[in-house]
Amino acid sequence: MKITPVDIKNQQFGKSFRGYDPSEVDSYLEMVCSTLEGLIKENAGLKERLSSVESTLIGYKDLEGNLKAALVTAQKSAEEIRENATKEAQLLMRETKIKAERKMEESLNTLSEMRKQVADLENMKREYLARLKSLVETHMRVLESMEKEDQAYKEEPQLAGSQDQGRSNADEEMKI
Repeated sequence: MKITPVDIKNQQFGKSFRGYDPSEVDSYLEMVCSTLEGLIKENAGLKERLSSVESTLIGYKDLEGNLKAALVTAQKSAEEIRENATKEAQLLMRETKIKAERKMEESLNTLSEMRKQVADLENMKREYLARLKSLVETHMRVLESMEKEDQAYKEEPQLAGSQDQGRSNADEEMKI
């Protein structure tokens, strides 16, 4: 059974001969009542404070849960970012390697093309020099023939007719 301060105030004791002094008992009961009221108020205050602390604790636990969730999310995000960065780096490296290989292949093709052009130019030069040499030799023969003809006219005017025929042969060689 729970005793309240009102119960203590209203408590009546039977009187007996040689019993307790009623004023002392009343005074003591008043003091017990007052102490009990204080304890009840203190208990109520402590309960309120406990309730407030429990509410705060629940708030902190919620905050802790939210922080843990945020930390897990941040860790996952960081891991995803790291994985994406790694994948992008690998992709970029592959693309760069492919571009470098293409450039190398293009350079090799260009080099091969240039070598072919140089070879073609060297062949054209040889052909040109051979034709030029042939042309010069033909002109030399024509000049020699003309010199002989001039010499022949000076020495013998009759031989000139046969020399004209030699010069015609040289002219025909030159056309070839």
